[in-house]
Amino acid sequence: MKTDRDIILPTNQLIEQAQTSLHEQLVSLTPFGIIATKPPATDPPMTMQRADEVHILLRMVSDTETSSVVLTGNPGAGKSTLAALLYNGFELSKRSGLPAPRYLVWLGLSPFTTIPDMIAAILQGLEYPVEDFVLLRPAEQIQVLLQALRRPQESALVILDQFEALLYSDTSQSGGGRGMLPLFLEMLQQDIGTSRIILTSYQSPFDERLEIPRVRSCLISRISIPEGLGLLHERGLRASPEELSLIWQRCTGHIFSLVLFNAVVQLSGISVSYLLNSPDYRPLWSGDVTMQLIATLYHFLNPTQFALFQAMSLFYQPVPLQALIAIVTGNNQIQKQSSQYLLFEKELDTLVQLSLVQCSTDRFGTPCYMLHSLLRQYMFENFLDSNPQRRGESLTAYGITSPLSQVPSGSDGVRSAIAAGHKRVATYYQELARTAYPPKGKRQKMHDVEPLIAAVRHLCLGGFWQEACDLLFAEGLHENLIQWGAWNTLIGIYTSLLPPFGDIAARDQGIVASYVAMLYARLGEFPQSQSYFEQALSLQRRIGDRKGEVATLVNQGEMFRLARDLEHALNCFEAASQLNAGSDRQVQCVILHNMGLLYHQIKDFDQAYQCYIEALDIINETNAPESAGMVLTNLGMLLYQQKQFKKALAILLTALRIRKKVQDTSVVVLEKFLKAVEQKLGPEKYGILCQEAKEMQKQVLSRILPAHPLP
Repeated sequence: MKTDRDIILPTNQLIEQAQTSLHEQLVSLTPFGIIATKPPATDPPMTMQRADEVHILLRMVSDTETSSVVLTGNPGAGKSTLAALLYNGFELSKRSGLPAPRYLVWLGLSPFTTIPDMIAAILQGLEYPVEDFVLLRPAEQIQVLLQALRRPQESALVILDQFEALLYSDTSQSGGGRGMLPLFLEMLQQDIGTSRIILTSYQSPFDERLEIPRVRSCLISRISIPEGLGLLHERGLRASPEELSLIWQRCTGHIFSLVLFNAVVQLSGISVSYLLNSPDYRPLWSGDVTMQLIATLYHFLNPTQFALFQAMSLFYQPVPLQALIAIVTGNNQIQKQSSQYLLFEKELDTLVQLSLVQCSTDRFGTPCYMLHSLLRQYMFENFLDSNPQRRGESLTAYGITSPLSQVPSGSDGVRSAIAAGHKRVATYYQELARTAYPPKGKRQKMHDVEPLIAAVRHLCLGGFWQEACDLLFAEGLHENLIQWGAWNTLIGIYTSLLPPFGDIAARDQGIVASYVAMLYARLGEFPQSQSYFEQALSLQRRIGDRKGEVATLVNQGEMFRLARDLEHALNCFEAASQLNAGSDRQVQCVILHNMGLLYHQIKDFDQAYQCYIEALDIINETNAPESAGMVLTNLGMLLYQQKQFKKALAILLTALRIRKKVQDTSVVVLEKFLKAVEQKLGPEKYGILCQEAKEMQKQVLSRILPAHPLP
């Protein structure tokens, strides 16, 4: 019995579909891996306006000899805030009719971001869609971005926030496309006209000992004493001027440390004087003060706040309150007017007001929440409560039971609790996909599978690799993501399933390795591709997975064909055919179609024709005429090249009808070809040719598919 795993990638059709659908993705949705397209709010009094630093940054981006600026500094120094102040200032200037870049693009990056996805998102922000972007080589994608940035009178400011996510990923799912990083960094050193790119990152991606052309670096370390005192005063901290100065000094002007100190005071109720002077809190001011403040804050979180911190620490992107409540309680059905919901809403608002949690809105206008990266790191290391009984009892008083804390303590307990948390997140996303998103077979764009991709990722993060693999195949996500051009995203997911990161059944390892190999081949990374093919074939031969080996040989042959190594390609197809021995007629049809493409490529038209006809014979034999569309298309193209125009057009018009009927999104490629023929011949001659072709259609097709009427 054929399962979803037994699929030989129909690469030619899916690649054409990717080309067709990418334009829709660029104009409608943010690609995978992008967690924000708008900067955080910077309204006073909650945000210090940092006028001097904004002015310095403005001077940097106004320099005609500068293309890129890198804002560096420790986490919590305010790099993102400073970039947001500049962005929001330009946005205000645009609304007021004052000089500003025509395009303002803000992208928040995550460990799941791939460079091709990031470039696609920039192009979307620049209103510069490229229909065949996914088919371009890395250097060509960079060139397209350069062209978009260099357009006269169309200047752009592009801010790539948290760029360190591309440099130091903390997950196994960082994906393909990271090999493009040197090319992208090289582009930052080129003249991009009047456009500018700003990166925020812990460290510069460049060697700071060297002078990098057209790239300037700006270290963000601390705010001034007046700014620090102003921040604490605006947040309602009651203290003498001397105490405020001492706080700034002990926090070394680190903006997030000042925010943390204020939060400790507000949540604990302890006086400023006691925190500064009591021997009980002397350890607070030694060593890494920021981390000491976080540890102190941790102990003053109330039960609901702690549960929210736990839930948010599991996510790499902003999520709505409803998701957090579902993770904490295990209940997706808590109503917005219930006492439980209102309790979480109240406490979350407190955390936002204290700037411990950042609030943004998604594309639907729903408020979403994300924990500061430093707090997330600490929560991961201290995921279980040091006093779970007290906090558990307090939550129970509200009718809330949090499964996240119901795990034994210790390092194994922490790992188990985090794994259980990711499993609960995956369950939430699966339920969301079931209730609010299109079912399998009706999905048309990336947005339709976002929750399922999130579910697969969280299952992997929790160590449930086999469940992730089963879900991936059961939902047909591999075909969807290939069709929509998210190849690097899919590589990231697949590699997280394979050793050394993951652990799945041996048969699945072979299939997944084969898919990774095919994807790398399509990206032009042939050494990587060949390595995964060898891994897949070795495993499949060892466990006796003949079907998997056949599929891998076909895909490997396609890789060699793309690399123009036609001898090895033919060897793979012939080996696959011999191994299959006609036992699976559908697989044999795919093999013949691929061999036809190979002979077509080397202009051995007779052999190509024979392979296409034999493939159509199998389609005819298996009573599946609706699957004939791609084979008929290539057969028609072959005859057109041989100048058999009427016969070619008779077949191509039939292929057009079939592919439209089965809603093949790649049919637009065939439509473009026919349109080009019409333009070449002129409407009148083309119309006559079409009429003559239709008159001979029945005769031509009766020889190709005699047994079954075409749809």
